[in-house]
Amino acid sequence: MVYTVIAYSLLDIAGRGIAKNIIELSVCHPASAGEIADLEGVVESYICKDGGLAVLGFSMDTVELDVLGKLGEAVKEVIVVSRHSAKSGRPSLTTHTPGNPWGRNDAGGKPWEIPPSNPVLMWHILRELYKKREEQGLQNYEACYEVTHHGPTSVTRPITFVELGSSEKEWIDVKAQRAVAHATLSALYKAERSEANCIVTVGFGGTHYAPLFTRRALEEHECYGHMVPGYVIKELTLDELRSVAKKVIEMTPGCQRVVIEKMRRDVRNVIEEVASSSGLEVVRY
Repeated sequence: MVYTVIAYSLLDIAGRGIAKNIIELSVCHPASAGEIADLEGVVESYICKDGGLAVLGFSMDTVELDVLGKLGEAVKEVIVVSRHSAKSGRPSLTTHTPGNPWGRNDAGGKPWEIPPSNPVLMWHILRELYKKREEQGLQNYEACYEVTHHGPTSVTRPITFVELGSSEKEWIDVKAQRAVAHATLSALYKAERSEANCIVTVGFGGTHYAPLFTRRALEEHECYGHMVPGYVIKELTLDELRSVAKKVIEMTPGCQRVVIEKMRRDVRNVIEEVASSSGLEVVRY
């Protein structure tokens, strides 16, 4: 049996609520210790009705789940359901790939480490978050991508975060928790059963909530894997940028296109050079 693993932290009230809904909706039952994966920190484990979905609850916070790197070939992909925190406190439904594309690890993982992204699944998740937001009367929530950031980074299977935020008011919003659960399961179903009718893309530049890349994903059918924001690029030397660009493209399976938001010419030239050497189309703003 090959599993999709949905992971959450028992320390995270939003993640627990989303996972509870997934367990109910997918008719999951408790699994014996080690039946899915014998990993440090697993406190709760479930196998769901169709047999291809497993849900794991961990004792550590989600950004510290580098233990997921020990998952074997029986796991094809990982989704982490989690709270999202922001000083703005704006209600949000977000999805992104973890990773540290610079020499910092402010929130878990290792510096310079990038795990594999899951661009087609993440595209379906974004679309389903938009859809469920409308269906559930959650129009006050923004649905969007986030750029690549935080841990865990030492993960070998494609990994995607789905987050509910940005303050405790939203974390305990039962309707929003259920909407995220529905969106996640619907996206999984569509990703597994439909053709990938999107262009796999890596984004460079822009701000943390990736408005350009989110818009292009919805309007231009681009499915983004890794996105490296302007605030990270500004901290990199040109040689570091070249290395990061190669890595994020490599860790975005099936990448066909690179989109570059406005930046200095010398910086843009490095990204274009890497993209061209990989035979990728380049779109620039």
